[in-house]
This record gives sequence, C-alpha cells and structure tokens, in this order.
Amino acid sequence: MRFFIISTLLFFLTLPTLAQTDELAGHGLPLADALKANTTSEAVLHSLQRAADNKKSVLHDYARYKLADLYFTGGNYSAAVVEFQKLVADNNTSILLSKATLNLGKSYLNLRQPGKAIKTFQTLLEKYPEAKEGAEASYLIAKTFDQQGNWRQAYLAYEEVDLCHPLSFFAKKSRAAIVVLKRAHRKQLPRFQASAKALYRQGMAYFNQEDYQMAANIFGRLAREYPNDKHLGEAFLMLGRAEMNTSNWQNAIADLARAGQATPNLAGRASYYLGLAYGRRGDYEKAITAMRNVFDNYANSDLADDAAYWAAYYREQDGDPAGALLDYYRLINKFPYSNSVQPAIWRLGRIYYWEGDFKNAATYLHMAQLYPPGEDTPRCNYFEAKSLEKQGKKGEAVTVYEKLVQRFDHTYYAYRAREQLLKLGSPVSDQSAFVDEEFYEALNNIDEKNQAELVSIMEIWEETKAQEAEAPKELIRLHLAKYKKLMDLGVVDFAADEARYLVNLTTEQERDSAQLKLGEMLLRQGNYKTPLKFADKKIKLAVMSGKTEIIPKLVWQMAYPRAYWRQVKNKAGAYGIDPYLVLAVMREESRFNPKAVSRSGARGLMQIMPRTGKGIAKRLAVPRFRTSKLFQPELNIGMGSWYLSHLITRFDGNYYLSLAGYNGGPNKIGRYIDNWYDGKLNLVDVDEFVESIPGRETRLYVQKVMGSYFEYKRLYDRKRG
Repeated sequence: MRFFIISTLLFFLTLPTLAQTDELAGHGLPLADALKANTTSEAVLHSLQRAADNKKSVLHDYARYKLADLYFTGGNYSAAVVEFQKLVADNNTSILLSKATLNLGKSYLNLRQPGKAIKTFQTLLEKYPEAKEGAEASYLIAKTFDQQGNWRQAYLAYEEVDLCHPLSFFAKKSRAAIVVLKRAHRKQLPRFQASAKALYRQGMAYFNQEDYQMAANIFGRLAREYPNDKHLGEAFLMLGRAEMNTSNWQNAIADLARAGQATPNLAGRASYYLGLAYGRRGDYEKAITAMRNVFDNYANSDLADDAAYWAAYYREQDGDPAGALLDYYRLINKFPYSNSVQPAIWRLGRIYYWEGDFKNAATYLHMAQLYPPGEDTPRCNYFEAKSLEKQGKKGEAVTVYEKLVQRFDHTYYAYRAREQLLKLGSPVSDQSAFVDEEFYEALNNIDEKNQAELVSIMEIWEETKAQEAEAPKELIRLHLAKYKKLMDLGVVDFAADEARYLVNLTTEQERDSAQLKLGEMLLRQGNYKTPLKFADKKIKLAVMSGKTEIIPKLVWQMAYPRAYWRQVKNKAGAYGIDPYLVLAVMREESRFNPKAVSRSGARGLMQIMPRTGKGIAKRLAVPRFRTSKLFQPELNIGMGSWYLSHLITRFDGNYYLSLAGYNGGPNKIGRYIDNWYDGKLNLVDVDEFVESIPGRETRLYVQKVMGSYFEYKRLYDRKRG
C-alpha cells in the first residue's frame, strides 16, 4: 500500500506543469485564478459557483470552500453560512471539513447568533477531536459565554481550553481571561474539576516541551486533587522528574519517594530516578543505595542496566575507584548487550588512564572493539591509542588511530586521531569522498523557481510523522487527484493541505528523496534549521553504522551550511580568525537562528550574554548599543568574532581552550590551567584537559564545535585547519 501511495504521488509530482486552466470553470475566468482570488467580483464568484456545483469536479469542495471564504472575508456572513453548510453536508472525505465547520461557527458569531455558533463549535470538537482547529473552537465557545455575561460558564470553558490545548496560542489567551475573571468575581467562580487523566496529559505536554516548571505545577495539582487516584504514583514520578530538571532536589527526592510508595509497580522506576536526584545533588551514598535497589530487586526492569552503571559511576565520584572498577566490570559481564556497556568501558579505562596505569587503560579500553558500538566507542578507541603512545608503543598506537579514522570517520575523535597521526608522522589521506547525488527520483522536475511551493511542501515532509494505518485505494486516488490538480493550478496553500494528508500514509524512508531536494531549496532561501535537523539525523545514523560513504554531498551541505557567509567571512577576516571556526560556533550555539535565546539569556547567532555584549560593544565602540541589538545578525557575528579572536589570543592560539573559555568563561578556564599546569599553556594536553573540565556542558561544547569546525574545513576548504 505504501509503495502504491508514494509511487503515485511521485509520479504526479514529476509531471510537467499543465496550463493554468480548468475545464470545470467553463467559459470565463479560469478556476486557477478564481481559487487564488481575493475579491468577490462577479467573474470570480461565477467561476467558483460552477465548479462547486459540479460534483464530478475533483476540486468541487475547494471551490465551495473558497466561495464561502470570500463571502466570509467580504462580510457577507449569511451567504457564507449557506456555502459552508453545503460543504459540510455534501462532503464526507474532504480535508476541509474541520476548517469549514470552524468558519461556519464564526459566521454565526458575526450574525449575532451565539447559540448556533456554540453548537457548531461543539460539533467540531465532537466530530474532529484531533483537528488543529479545536483549540480555537474551544476558545471561541468560552469567549462567547464571556461576552454574553455568563462568566461562570466562560470560566469553566477557558479552563477547559488551557487543560486540553496547553501549548496553543488560545490557551495563553484563555489563561489571561481566567486572571481577569478571578479578579472580577473572586470566590463566586465555580470550582473547575479537571479529570486526573486530562491533568496528566496536560502535564506531559509541558514536560515534553521541556517546560518543567509548568509540568511540575500540573503534576502537583493532580497529586493534590486526586490523592486516591490509581495514577497518583505516575503523577508523583513525573512531578519528581520535573523538579529534578529545575534543580529542586529536595522536593524531587520527596516526591520520587512518594511515587514508589503510592504505586508498588512503579517502585523500581521511582528508585532509579531517586538515585539520579541524589547523585546530582552530590549525595552519592544514597544515590548508590537507590540504584542498587533497582538492579537487586527489579532485575527484569529495563532500567536495571542503567542503574548498575550509575551505581558504579557514583561510587567512582564518591572516591572509591577500586570499587567502581569492580562494578563497571560486573555490569559489562551481566548486561553485555546494554547501551551502558560502552560508557562503562570508557569509565574503566579512564580510571586507569588518570591513575597513570596506561597498560591496564589500553587493555580495558580495547574491550570497546569487542562489543556493539555506541557513542562512547570512538572515545574509547582514541584513548586506547593514547595509552599505547604513553607506553612508547608507537606502531600499535598508529594502528588503533587508523582504525578509528576508518571506522568512525567524521566523529570528533576521528579528527583528533588524524591530528595525532600527523604528529606521529603517519598522516592519513583525506577521505572526503562526498557523494554527489543525481536527483532523477522523486521531485527532479519540480519548478525550483516556485519557492513558496517548495517551502510549503518541505514543511509537510518535515512535520508529518509516518503512519502505519492503511487507507482504501479509492480514498488515496481521490486525494492524489486533488493534490495534482491543485499543483497544476498553482494553488500552493490548498495543495499543501492535501499533501500533508497524503504523506501521513508514507514512511520516513519514502519521504527522504523528496526531502533532500526540497531541503536544497530551503538552503538557497536562507532557511537552515529544518534541513540541518534532517541531515544531522541521517549523518549520525550513517556514522554509527560505518556507512558515511552513502551520504550525498548535499546532505553534508545541509548539515554544515555556509550560513551568513558574506558577513562571517568579512568579520572573521577583520579580526584575523578562521571563518569556518565562526560558522562552527554559530552552528552549535544557535543553529543559525538569529533570534535564539538560551535559558541563561544568551542571545543571537553566536549566543552572546547581555553583560558580555555590553563589554564587547564598549571595546568596539558600537553606537547606542542595546541588548536587543544582539539579534542583528551582522552585529552579533562581528561581536562574537571579536570575542573569539580575543580568547584565541589569550590562550596562545589554542582553539580548544578558547572554545572552553567562550562557553564556560575565560577566567574559570584560566584557573584550571593555573591549578593543573601551573599556568603553562605549552604543557596542556588538550584531550586530558577537555575530559577533565568539571562542567559537562563545556566539555561537550568544545567537542561539538571542534567537530563541526573539522567538518566545515573538510567540506569547503581543502587547506585543512
């Protein structure tokens, strides 16, 4: 079935564009022009009416909707009601039904028929519970009650909007309206009793959006209002997890303990997260006890292997490396196929390496080659080679470095291995065999000049998730025909809706070829985030499977675009730094979003903190500097480039230390160098330094930015930096 869908869709997509006429419009204005019209001229209305009344027309529902919409926007609400009613009554397969029902209700509102409007909105919610129009319909029900002076019913309806559509724009408006009603009526408002299930769903929505404070509020409310509910344990568990993510360790620990007590079936999971909470608070003894409880008493839990890893890790952090070594080794033996094996091997080797026992370090790190690969495997391979170097075994070290470069090409540690091989006099050839893909499949004949069309479809491919359900072939053919006709007529917005429906029936794999082509068009428009996300995922999968040679060059360019290249090149040149390093910082800091704001308040493309920005602006004599100016791409790039140049000078040209300073603060990094190397930069071993940085964020930041930098140099600059 999916093969049929995608084959037919791609066939239609690759047909040459037909003349923008339609036999269904009859004589006069072509239907294509009528569907794109914004006026209610006689010719437009006549063309749409003829097509709407012709039930043999594949687009009769679109003609009817457009006709109704023109009446609506023109203020002729009575005529709009008639046409929207016909559309709703005569079509059971149109994807326009929920939208038409919403606008039918709005038409009644404008005709001052609130009763009919509310009934229509309620019908929409009952018939199309998953429709995106549901949030607005729910809000309009509440607002209508409010305008009628029925503030009690309005309050309950506003609460329902916030409960069922918590992340929507209309939930935000509802919360504002609730505040107004509470001020006006205070204790006279009725008690809103949301179901436990609805509260849990709302809390999960916030949790999945990483709004942990709101999630904690909702889960806390659930626990208070439903102390005897069967889901109480889940509520406490999620409440504790949300509190962990806001560093509220004391409350998190208390609520996670309650989770296990409330629901015995959750005791294992609750103990696992309780261990994490204790560990992150630095209470390692209690963390170890909680984790051991998981793998001792809940051995069949899917968290048992992770708990074993964290028990060993916290034992290591608690100053018992010998005990940690035993625990890591037991984990590897007991859970050989666990995702925790590679991290455990790394910690084993790391303990020996930092103790100066390079023989045992090399021996245990070599184990990484014997188990299924994971994200820590390249790091294990790299430090195995370094351990061999420390023992004077240059030949063996070279062999391991070369294997690392070959097997995990394009990873940070593979690039570090290249640098080490160069120092050892055994450089490897640049394996930049980027594959150029010829787009003979999928959308190779699409009109690339129609960028609005391409953007619309790209958003469809990106946003739609694969569905496993199969649909009848007749239904598929009908919507394919609608899609084709709308594309032929150049009615992009409507075509996008049909395509969104169709690709719901295809797999992600089947969408890839189309997504690649459309991503290329987005790059040309300066839209980097969506193609980058898609390409990054494809590359990571290929790297871990050892099949990077199958990735087309276009995908690499999507993942590592030369965004804002003119400004980057100019500003980097002005301050004497490599423009590709600036690009790498931008890529990891903001994903090239000029409006990005971090949780800590950093702003713009290069994520400059306001306080730092003020200092830089003073040094550069930026006139009338305000924090809001950090959102200006050229200024942000200039200020970030200057600051990066300043750090590179401070750290004697060492990119690794400079990037650590950019993220973690130069004074803090300077103190580490003073404490560990007596302030002597020439003694710094960058690998050991980066791995020893206490803050995980800064450690990963250096590796990510340098990994991106190496990739940029390899992709665009044949003179490796």
